[in-house]
Amino acid sequence: MPETPAKEVKVHYSKKTSFFMALGVMLLLFACDQINVPLFESLENKTIDFRFNVRGTRAPAAPIKIIAIDEKSLKEVGQWPWPRSIHAQMIRQLKADGVKDIFYDVFFPEPERTQENMLSQLDKALNASIRGSSKSVDSIREKMRADIEKFQSSQNGDVQLAAAMKDAGNVFLLIEPFLSPNEGRTPEPENLHMTPAEFDGSVTQVLSPGVVKIVNESVTELVHAQSLLVAIPGLQQATLDSGHTRVFPYADGIYRYYPTVIMYHGEGIPHASLQMARYFMGVHDPIRVRVGDFAEVGDRKIPISSDGFALINYCGPFSMRIPEGDGEKELFEFPTYSACDLLDGKVDPRELKGSAVVVGTDAVGLGDVRPTPFLQNAPGMDTNANVLENVLSGNFLTKAPDDSTLLLIVVAAMLMWYLIPRLTPIQGTIWFLLSLAIYIALSCVLFGELNFVINMTYPSSALILTFLMLTTYKFRTEVRHSRYMKQMFQSMVAPKVVEEILKLPAGIELGGEEKELTVMFSDVRSFTTFSEKHTPHEVVEILNEYLTQMTYLIFQTEGTLDKYIGDAIMAFWGAPTAQKDHAYRACSTALGMVDLLHTVLHPKWEMEGKEQLQIGVGLNTGPMVVGFVGSESIKNYTLIGDAVNLGSRLEGTTKEYHVEIIIAESTYQMVKEDMLCRELDLIKVKGKNEPIRIYELVDHRLKGAGTKEMKVKAFEEGLALYRNQNWDEAVQRFKNCLDLDPKDGPAQIFIERCGLMKKHHTPPDWDGVFVMKTK
Repeated sequence: MPETPAKEVKVHYSKKTSFFMALGVMLLLFACDQINVPLFESLENKTIDFRFNVRGTRAPAAPIKIIAIDEKSLKEVGQWPWPRSIHAQMIRQLKADGVKDIFYDVFFPEPERTQENMLSQLDKALNASIRGSSKSVDSIREKMRADIEKFQSSQNGDVQLAAAMKDAGNVFLLIEPFLSPNEGRTPEPENLHMTPAEFDGSVTQVLSPGVVKIVNESVTELVHAQSLLVAIPGLQQATLDSGHTRVFPYADGIYRYYPTVIMYHGEGIPHASLQMARYFMGVHDPIRVRVGDFAEVGDRKIPISSDGFALINYCGPFSMRIPEGDGEKELFEFPTYSACDLLDGKVDPRELKGSAVVVGTDAVGLGDVRPTPFLQNAPGMDTNANVLENVLSGNFLTKAPDDSTLLLIVVAAMLMWYLIPRLTPIQGTIWFLLSLAIYIALSCVLFGELNFVINMTYPSSALILTFLMLTTYKFRTEVRHSRYMKQMFQSMVAPKVVEEILKLPAGIELGGEEKELTVMFSDVRSFTTFSEKHTPHEVVEILNEYLTQMTYLIFQTEGTLDKYIGDAIMAFWGAPTAQKDHAYRACSTALGMVDLLHTVLHPKWEMEGKEQLQIGVGLNTGPMVVGFVGSESIKNYTLIGDAVNLGSRLEGTTKEYHVEIIIAESTYQMVKEDMLCRELDLIKVKGKNEPIRIYELVDHRLKGAGTKEMKVKAFEEGLALYRNQNWDEAVQRFKNCLDLDPKDGPAQIFIERCGLMKKHHTPPDWDGVFVMKTK
């Protein structure tokens, strides 16, 4: 008995279920957005880098120039650090060239030690050269030392630098804040020579006479410094103003955001670039901050987050090399000049006049390196110059409100929820990729053209996750539905036909192709009489049992069940899957059906007190047209052709010869080496003019060895004598068949036919063809 597969439950794609799946994706991403999952933050930062690179380099929209302390300058001026007199010379030169403001991105936290070392060495030289202890010698030594100290005082680098800064009146120095109290010093804010930021909604609290503190709960989310590192007092007091340059990289080391204000002892220290921009634009009011909204510099409002950070809108890489002639040319993001060229007077003053200049280090090994979205080793002054450019030009990157991200997540998830059930898998994939590409392109256009930053990660994740979940769900439901439909149809048609239907790219279409196939018709003998003697319930019960067993045998040899015609079965082999041994499979099935009937069903029915059924089977091999036949609404996978009709006639012929299986000569020729067959007759079936040779399929050749083979041989001898009109000798051979099998129907028929032929004297030209009168 065949193993019964697990019964599939009918399923279908549920929009309600898919909606809850999409809703689950939305809620998951909402939660991730609210708790700031690091993975999504990191991905979003990478998308910002991607957008920078898609946008490419943009020309700075502010007159900012850079004086770079580069490798060339170190070679010509000397090793770092330089004497501060050289810095003083640079500041004086910049002032003389008409520079409007100077941001000196070089730190001076300690006094210069060069003069002290020089004085100590001169002391030793004096003691070595002027020997003795007389009063005159001591007097000479003291006088020379005093002259040297006076000369040293006049050449003091810190004093020169402070004087140069005061004379220029446009120099800004940096303040380095630290989050730990042990990393720097803790000077009082009023000693920083810095204009603090003002906060909207702030109130002042008097701590002591002359000491006030800003009280504003909104500043609690800002970065709070515990200590500072500032320039020496003489230099710090000589600045026009100062501010911090602290920028915090993300976990990947890239500098994308900067804190507009850092809190220190209740005061807000603005970024130095913002301080410089304020003076450059002629703004006298302090920088004003509304936490979570903007930092205001004059009429410029810098969009900031709740912790006071703003996105840096980089113009491009600090420098890049482009081919020129046979070599390369280095182009800079901002016009850049070597410090040594400035000192040597090689920089045209017209190029610097009226500009804002950032002085900083660019030489390898000086340590001020800040990776940007464009470059892994950009100098720190590049970041400060870009912040300054953003304020002066008003080119700020504005991030979309958080609510817009949630809305975009909903739109993306609902778009996939709407499209997936309405499209094929390929169409759904195309629309998904198209939607994702459109959103990424839109994000890049808004970024490059409008400086507007919409979240790319969460909506894209909503598209991807919803597409994957719903496509997987749809695929699983369609597979289960396909299995259900396959299981349902397999109870009516052959599994191979179901497989063929499922493989059709355009579905079931009418039409067919001609193939050489073997068709089988089987029929229950006297079934009408059987039905008259039994109740409909009994008829259906025994017929179902019979058809089930016979169909299983057909499927075992991979035959295709065409149809049930009442109690009759029509099946064929060789299609839809090609089978070279289709005739052998068909014959094996027919023998199996007869054997199953006699050895299994008959004993079972006898024990149950049921009447036994007898069958006849006809097989024919030949060219037939196989395919889907019917109407556009109802189609059947079936056979058409003259060879099919002959197979049906052969099944009816089994009644005339009292045998169970008759095959056509075309089938016999294909199985004669493997099957034991005996030629029965040369007949003309109803509806055909040409005679055909028919054979009884007896058994498999190996299984039929013995009595069956002897009976076949005796019958063949009798048939030959019959066709030679040797009636008496033919009768004797047929009687030999009956001796081997008393119930042999063909032998009985031919004994009777020999008597009739002998009695009626057949003509000499008789061809031995028997004409069938019935179908």
